[in-house]
Amino acid sequence: MKNSTVKLNALTFAAALLPALALYSCGPGSNYCLGAAVIAAALVSYPVARILRNGLLLPFSNISGRLKAFILADGRLETPLPKEGWSEAQGVVSGLNRLMLELGAYRAFHLNQVVEDRAKAQALIETITDGVLLVGERGRLIYSNQRALRLLGIPAQEQDITLPASVGEQAFAAAVAEALAGTDAALKAEVSVPPGPDGSPPGKEYRVISRRFDLATFKRPGRVIVIRDVTMEKEIESARETFFHMVTHDMRAPLSSIQGYAQLLEKDMPPGSGGKKHLQVIRRASARLNGMISDILNTVKLERGEMTLVPVRLEARDMCARVYELHAPLAARKGITLSMDLPAEDLFFSGDPRLLERVLCNLVGNSLKFAAAGGKVVISCRGAEGETLFGVQDDGPGIPREKQQEIFEKYAQLEEHKYMGFGLGLAMCRMAVELHKGRIWVESEEGRGSRFCFVLPCVPQAPPR
Repeated sequence: MKNSTVKLNALTFAAALLPALALYSCGPGSNYCLGAAVIAAALVSYPVARILRNGLLLPFSNISGRLKAFILADGRLETPLPKEGWSEAQGVVSGLNRLMLELGAYRAFHLNQVVEDRAKAQALIETITDGVLLVGERGRLIYSNQRALRLLGIPAQEQDITLPASVGEQAFAAAVAEALAGTDAALKAEVSVPPGPDGSPPGKEYRVISRRFDLATFKRPGRVIVIRDVTMEKEIESARETFFHMVTHDMRAPLSSIQGYAQLLEKDMPPGSGGKKHLQVIRRASARLNGMISDILNTVKLERGEMTLVPVRLEARDMCARVYELHAPLAARKGITLSMDLPAEDLFFSGDPRLLERVLCNLVGNSLKFAAAGGKVVISCRGAEGETLFGVQDDGPGIPREKQQEIFEKYAQLEEHKYMGFGLGLAMCRMAVELHKGRIWVESEEGRGSRFCFVLPCVPQAPPR
């Protein structure tokens, strides 16, 4: 402020002296006149400088200092600027006071929101049973809940945690290192923690899920890692597999007897008798049960890698025709038009005929199951770029887009069609087709039917005989 006052006095003195010097240089003068001019300039400049200082310099100097203090105080206005100087300067001061007050209130509001949101998020993350970690560059731990630290064997009071170096539980070390080193957007790994020496604590099964994200502040990638206890899920899965395996083996023998004796009795019945129709119902029901048992056994074998393929050279149109003949009576009873759309030329491929025919039977059976009376189901096959494309199209209710991948998983069923089977048919189809190096998918719109497709690699056409 003092330096500014000195500069202002010098400027006003120079401004007052210049006219006197100009007059002196233009006419005859004396040293007396020059001295009088200097004295007059000094007398005039002092009050002018004082007026300018109080009216402009002092208010704006206060503004500069107070703005610096406002910034250093993180947007808090301790005391408002005093209204000094000319009316124009006072107007500027009033506007700045109002602006700083509003900025302070705005900042305080958003700061409270951030603190509140952080508290909510922290309470939520600490409540869940999963371990959650947020990891930045070079494995630096940004945030984690207490559950994650306990699972990884990291002391809660440890500072500057770097993963995977800080992981104390060795069972997780490899999975965490793989999650951080991976370049995929999402990764998943299974971890088994063995039981303690005396069986306590018991062994546990965990699933480590990792997903990449960008740190908004630094525009740099990081990883969020979730550690989930799936011990109970694995136990339930194992128990269910054991139960299904036991039931299917125990059911297959009596079911074969039912089918055999029903067929023998049907031969002895006179045509058109009511008993013959009842036996046909028994045979159809037992055939359906036999198909469900086959699905269970095939699914278990495919999942365990125990399925042994017996590949032979097959012709696509022949397989479609056999499946058509098997399902034509069922379609007729339900009032559904079952038809085939086949090419004129032969389409050869290699595969296990029993397993692939079961795949096509499952797809046709599903379409007939969900199609309404008067509907249509079409079995088709086509050659497409070195592959054989099979399709089963219906005009049923369709499948929601978000469920079209899920239905190929084990035990998955649409809500409105639950309890119409085990939910293994499409899962078995997917595993069987993939075992043959093929692909399977569904094209569907709600209310407009579905088309299930799978492709298998072609083999060269048979040489002419």
